[in-house]
Order: sequence, then structure tokens, then C-alpha cells
Amino acid sequence: MKTRKKLILATTIMLLGAVGSSFALDLSQYQAYLSGNRGKAAVQEKKQSNDLSEETNNNFRSLNADAYYVTSKEDQFIPLGNSQNKKDGERFLIPEDTPVPKELKPLLVEERTPRQGLALNGGTGATLVPSPGVLEPNKTAIGVQVQTFELYNINNVKYTDEDYFDVNVSAAWGVEDGIEIGFDKTFANQDHYNLEEPLYLNFKYQATGKVTLGGSVNCNSGYHSAWVAAGVPVIWVGVGGNFGASDYVHSYVRPPKFRRAKYGGYNYNYNTGRGYADEFFFLVGGLIPLNDNLRFVYDFNGDRFSLGFRFNYSNTLFINASYISNGDYENLPGSIAHRQNRNFVAGCTVAF
Repeated sequence: MKTRKKLILATTIMLLGAVGSSFALDLSQYQAYLSGNRGKAAVQEKKQSNDLSEETNNNFRSLNADAYYVTSKEDQFIPLGNSQNKKDGERFLIPEDTPVPKELKPLLVEERTPRQGLALNGGTGATLVPSPGVLEPNKTAIGVQVQTFELYNINNVKYTDEDYFDVNVSAAWGVEDGIEIGFDKTFANQDHYNLEEPLYLNFKYQATGKVTLGGSVNCNSGYHSAWVAAGVPVIWVGVGGNFGASDYVHSYVRPPKFRRAKYGGYNYNYNTGRGYADEFFFLVGGLIPLNDNLRFVYDFNGDRFSLGFRFNYSNTLFINASYISNGDYENLPGSIAHRQNRNFVAGCTVAF
């Protein structure tokens, strides 16, 4: 009997020890209640629950929305606005904190006011065509472009007495937000003819964030041009039309003045002796960044294309040189178009 009591007592002690070690009572909430801090325990428990929920949300976002970032190379994505200080005159159309791959940044970024230098035909842009971008308000750009040409007599014989070249002088101003106006005029050193070199007034108006309306007004009764273009600095496209000049009629007795259009090609019918500039034209242009200071420039004005480079120093000085292909005007005989441009242009623009 005594042996059984001892066995029961030993077993009871062992069970109480196991229960005490595994299921110790937590009296913290009861003590908080007695001490008057009734809400602290509940608040602490709620905070822990919120922290856990936020961590779960972060993990979910990381594994889904940012999966490409997590599995790609380190620092491949950069925010547009924080990667570097924005240069003077640059405003992004998409949120500045948008992360994009740095290799694709030039393709995805639209700048409303890129500092691109002036085109040969006036206005900021590539070599032959303007771009949808405009100068920032109160900004000014002045450009000088030099292009050689050949001069022919009425019998289609080239003059070789001197080197002939055009000097195109242009200027543009950012008048208001989204509006750019300017002018350009060509001065030629030709002595055999009184060839008309008109003054053009140019304008751009950003109708929306990515679409720009533009045009050129001929101040000497020639062709006017109007166009609409859209795109980003590395590539843009546009369409437009020429109007305002009557058809050319060829005559050896009293030859009328031959008129050129800024954009598009030329149509001449040798059977009727009549010619006119394209009524509609298509534009393509772009500046591809090779590094921080050098751009590859390409464009097509509906008749000729150009390929070249533009050097940019601190968004203030732009130096460019480009090859320009032949077009319809270079294929006309000298009895119609006495001046035919050659295939090289060089110039510079100062923006301030």
C-alpha cells in the first residue's frame, strides 16, 4: 500500500513538472489590467498584426509587380527624375519617378522641350525637318548652316568659275509654354542669276503632350508648308502639305522664276513643260544618343534623307555635319532649276 502511494506521488510530481514547463501561464494581460494599462496589450498585439500584414504585402509586391527588377541585373532600372539632375529646358511627360531600364530610357522618354539645335530649314529638330519638341519659354536659339551647291546655265552646263555655297541663317524663340516661333533665310554667293532666296517665318504649337502642329510661311510669294508631327526625341514622324504657289511653266523666251518647297519632292511633266511641288509629304526624323555629348542624326523630308552627327556642349553649343542625298530638285535640268544642292551640310547652333 505504501509502495503504491509513493508511485502515485512520484507520477503526480512528474506530470505537474511537464505541464508547468510546456504550458506556463501568461499573466501579462492580467497584470496590465490590475495596474490600469488595459489598452497597451491590445495595441501592441494590433501593431504586431499590422507589421506582419505590411511585410506580407511587400513580399507579394516584390514577387509579382517587380519580378523583372528582382531577377535582372543590379541597378538596371533607374528613376527618370532621380538618376541625374534635369538639364535646363527638359521636362518629362511621364512621372519622374517611373523606373525604366537605362538602356531603353531614350526610347521611352518624351521631352517637351529638348535642346536639339536648329534644323537646316529652321526650327529645332534634326537636319532637314523640325521635331515635335519646342524651345522652353524665354529661350533663344540662333543657327548658321553652310551647304555647297552647283550652278548651271540654260544649256545645262555647270559653271566652274568659283565655288558656290549657301549660308542659311535661322533663329527661334520659346514664346510661351508649348509655342516656338522663328525665321530662316538663305544667302547664296551666285552672280549669274538673280535667284530668289525667300524669307520664311516658322512656328510650332504643341496641341497636346505628344502632337505638334507646325509650318513655314514664305514671305516672297512661294510655297507655304504646314505639318503635324508626333514622337519622342529618338524618332518622330509627321505628315504635311505644300500650298500657295502656282504651277511652273517652262519657257525659253521669258522663263518664270522657279520656286522650291521646303518639304516633299517635285513633279515635272516634260511633255507639257509644267511642274509643281508635292502637295503632300511625309516626314521622319530622330536623334539617337551615342553618349552624353554626341547624337546620331537622321531624317527624311519627303524627298531627300540625311545622315550625320551633332555634338552638344552643355546644351548651349551644337555643332553638326550631315550627308544629304539627292532628290527631285537635283534631277531637274539646269534650264529649269539652275541651282542644285550638293550632298554635305555643316553648321552650328547657339542656344541661351
